[in-house]
Formats: sequence, C-alpha cells, structure tokens
Amino acid sequence: MADVVTQHCGTVETMEIVPWTLFFDGSTCDRGAGIGIVLISPRGRKYEFSLTIVATSTNNQAEYQALIKGLVLLREVNADVVEIFGDSMLIINQLAGSYDCRSEVLITYHEKSIQLLKEFKDFRLEHVPRLHNEEANRLAQHASGYQPMTNIISAVGADDWRKEIIDYLMDPSKKVERRVRFQATKYVLLEDDCIIELLMGFFSDA
Repeated sequence: MADVVTQHCGTVETMEIVPWTLFFDGSTCDRGAGIGIVLISPRGRKYEFSLTIVATSTNNQAEYQALIKGLVLLREVNADVVEIFGDSMLIINQLAGSYDCRSEVLITYHEKSIQLLKEFKDFRLEHVPRLHNEEANRLAQHASGYQPMTNIISAVGADDWRKEIIDYLMDPSKKVERRVRFQATKYVLLEDDCIIELLMGFFSDA
C-alpha cells in the first residue's frame, strides 16, 4: 500500500496536467473540533472550507478528517491530479510510506486516505511548516471554536440567489422555472453539509 503512494509521489513533477492544490489542517480544543481546507484550481481560483466535525480525542484524527474531506471534494469535481500540503509531519510521512501507521485510532483514517489517493491519476504529498499553512489552520481553528473568525458565510438565506438552485439540486423532481433548471446544470451538489461553504461556480469556472 505504501509503495503505491511513494510511486505516485515520484511522478507528479513530470505530469502535463495542471494539478489542483489542497491545503488541509485540523483543530481540536475544549470547545470542539474542526477542519480547514483550502482548494486552488488549475486556473488559480481559491475555495475555502471551514467545517465543524464531531469532537475527537486527538488532533491527528482531525487532521486526517480534513485531508479526507478535501480529497472527497476534489473527486466530486473530477480532479485528476493534486498537490497536497499539510503541516502534520506524521500524516504526510505515513501516507508517503516513510512512517508505519500502527495506531488503532488512526488506521481507519489512514486506509481511507490511501483509498482516495488511488482514485487520482497522480498526486504529490509535501510537508510544510505551519507558517505556510496559515489559511487552512485559520479555517480549522474557526470551526473548532478555538479562534473565532469574522466574514464567514454561515447560512444561505431565503433571499440568497443560490437558494433556489440548491433547493432544486436537493430535489430535482420539484417544479421550478426553466431558468432555474438551466442554471442548475452548471453546478453539482457535493454534500448537504458543504452547501454553505461551497462557492457556487466551483464547477463552471474552476
């Protein structure tokens, strides 16, 4: 399993496909747990996700969950190649095969990550200092309640232009105006818990 990861890591630099970029981080504190994800499309567009997760016993669990969610989002938009950056040396090295994952607590997350990585044509893993992962860290700390943050979209209100598109995507059988059906063809609903953080347009002009 580790050999597969190592092999992929060694081929990304020669690929012709412009990769997506994924920065991830997890945060746990007395108030809760959260994950932060920053995705950058091949065209340079940036998308940020700050998601609350079920409280975990270790920060490593939150880190793995952030990575897994980021990979799932990328597969939903049919990304083929990705460069992954995280400040957890443990997780990066476990996935690269440099470290064994022997923790009963982490093994499930590790196996899920490996499974998702295999779905990409190519990927590269790189450990970065916390300083170079500030945005993902900021988003994760906001979600966990450790560091409140302003200017975060917390809901799609009734008067938000996206709401009718989201409602239709959640129930395509409902009757809506032709305009709404046409607009909805440009978007894909990832998961209910990601609607709020998702910037509509993620798929049409990424």
